[in-house]
Amino acid sequence: MARIRTIKPEFFTSEDIVSRSPLARILYIGLWCEADREGRMEWKPKTFKLRYLPGDNCDVELLSQELIDAKMLILYEVDGVLYAEVPSFTKHQVINNRESESTIPPRVRHASTTRQPRVKAEGKEGRKGKEDPDGVGDPPDPAPHPVIGIPLVDGSEFEVFASQVTDWSVAYPAVDVDQQLREMRQWCIANPSKRKTRRGVSAFVIAWLGKEQDKGSGRTPPTQPGLQLDGAL
Repeated sequence: MARIRTIKPEFFTSEDIVSRSPLARILYIGLWCEADREGRMEWKPKTFKLRYLPGDNCDVELLSQELIDAKMLILYEVDGVLYAEVPSFTKHQVINNRESESTIPPRVRHASTTRQPRVKAEGKEGRKGKEDPDGVGDPPDPAPHPVIGIPLVDGSEFEVFASQVTDWSVAYPAVDVDQQLREMRQWCIANPSKRKTRRGVSAFVIAWLGKEQDKGSGRTPPTQPGLQLDGAL
């Protein structure tokens, strides 16, 4: 449901705003009207196109991506539903006290790193046990690094690890999985409006690899050890 919002005179000379295309600026203002009092909304770009840019021949997905790339809009997913948040909304809007409380789940902010678990020393020697005279213990295993990232609709990336590449290579032996992942990444970069959500990207990868397997493209299936063919083909 659209709501009444305010706009400040300095909006038009803000560095973030003047750097955006004219239609992206209009869409941004329209999204304020869609947002609840916390700056959140269910993400329905086709509806927004009809409401705020009805007479313009434009791609609302590309305009949205312009705002996402500028960090003026953040997409996120909760229980399979895609939402959006205007991060600076509460800083610039004065909300009427009679406006209903937000019913949209908030965005979860994930930490960028994972803390390694600490292992307590056992035995009466404590940290300086017989098997560890220096008391330093074994160093923690380093966190695995992704081999590639596939861009998602919310501007983040789906990280692919070497173990996944190995599993897919076994499942799709006729496919050069590394090359296909590079092509998936470039396809998502070139088609921002068709990127997937974090919930749907796995199915996207599997479907892509399955089609390549059916075409028989990529590398030749390895010969099983000990398998010999009698005669010549």
